[in-house]
Amino acid sequence: MWRIWVYGVAALLGQPSARLDVNIPAYRLDAFVGDSLARTVTLAPGMAKYPTPRGSFAITSIEWNPWWIPPDSPWAAREHPTPPGPTNPMGRVKLNFRPLYFLHGTPFERSLGTAASHGCVRMANAAAVALAQFVERAGGVQLTDEEIARAAEDTSTTRLVELPNPVPLEIRYALAEVYGDRLFVYRDIYGLGTRSRLADAYAALAEAGIDTTLVDDQRMRTLVTKVKQSGNSVALDSLVGFAPRDQRAAATTARRFVEAGPACALVEASW
Repeated sequence: MWRIWVYGVAALLGQPSARLDVNIPAYRLDAFVGDSLARTVTLAPGMAKYPTPRGSFAITSIEWNPWWIPPDSPWAAREHPTPPGPTNPMGRVKLNFRPLYFLHGTPFERSLGTAASHGCVRMANAAAVALAQFVERAGGVQLTDEEIARAAEDTSTTRLVELPNPVPLEIRYALAEVYGDRLFVYRDIYGLGTRSRLADAYAALAEAGIDTTLVDDQRMRTLVTKVKQSGNSVALDSLVGFAPRDQRAAATTARRFVEAGPACALVEASW
């Protein structure tokens, strides 16, 4: 089991705010406190026929050990309500951000890293539990770390937790991005692209402040050829020969776990 330092954020004025960021074609969720990356989680967003909604949302409540109630949709016409348990499609916990759409755990972990759901965002149960604990702390739930941990250990009682301070969630669709010290390109799983993969890749570099006149065009063309399910990537240094110091520092910062400032308490948690 992975163990990392997760920021426990109290709801006090002036403390760094938490936020969640999902990039659909990257199958990835990033959790931040301020500008510090706390954790990255692999996801299964909605399939092309049932796309995950994009936009700015907020996590307003968390439901532990939820029932799954089939939606009023043709694909679920023969399904039946499912109580909490190992076969529940919602997994151990769901985080509500829009009516009928959730971030949630799943027993179908083989689907992670693919577009497989009917619009919700799936993640492994262990990751969903840890994310829910993170969001409860960030959202100002008045429970101690021990109480939050004990509540998560209950695998049968359905319990709704309202967040005093909703946690922002951005769901975006970036087909190319600079992430850490690499440039990534992804498959256009929803067919929303309006330009070539090569143009998307160059635009991502420019957005990151990299001088595209220094970029090796042949390497770029190789990068966007035969994009894998998980996406293709290349080190920034290999594209431009060397990255200016400020660019390299900015890219590296994006992937480091940064120690919390005095306004945050570090809490060791399973994620």
